[in-house]
Amino acid sequence: MFENDYTINGKHATYLKFLAKKNSRDEQNSDNPTATRLFERYIDVYMNAAVFGLLYNRKAKRDTTSDDRARIYADAFANERENCIFLYRMVMLLDKSTERTPNERVNMAFRYDTQPDKAEEFKQNLELFHDYVRGGIEVMYEQFTDGCQTQDDYLSKTYEVMTTFKKEIEGVSYADELSKLIK
Repeated sequence: MFENDYTINGKHATYLKFLAKKNSRDEQNSDNPTATRLFERYIDVYMNAAVFGLLYNRKAKRDTTSDDRARIYADAFANERENCIFLYRMVMLLDKSTERTPNERVNMAFRYDTQPDKAEEFKQNLELFHDYVRGGIEVMYEQFTDGCQTQDDYLSKTYEVMTTFKKEIEGVSYADELSKLIK
């Protein structure tokens, strides 16, 4: 698990390139002056996207509407393997898109990737994980680019998104905070 290259296609590749400075072996997106480049590497976007996809309950299927591709290389996964495995297990345990018992969730998270007779189930689980990653890429792209045209706009938007995210994690509703400010 997380030992090979992984290619993201279509609009998700475009969004990923927009959000990241570079891939470990790929400097091709450095000529886009309007890119947000909030993350250093593609793998950083990938890992954060898993969290955003899960938190916002957003999944997306592979996009084949364009030929754009972004590759996360095996060496990036090798450096972040433990983090990726942790995120995979977290998604398998917390996914609510299907009705599964707690025992089935534990099996999905901790057993299917090691049992040869569960290879097909593991493949489906990994695809579910990647659905959340792609959905998270969409969420991040939307949140970090909405209404932005200049680098200052992106910086302000990033601060706003991160502040909102921090408050949501702490249990403070952004809508409640806004209503307090309006009153």
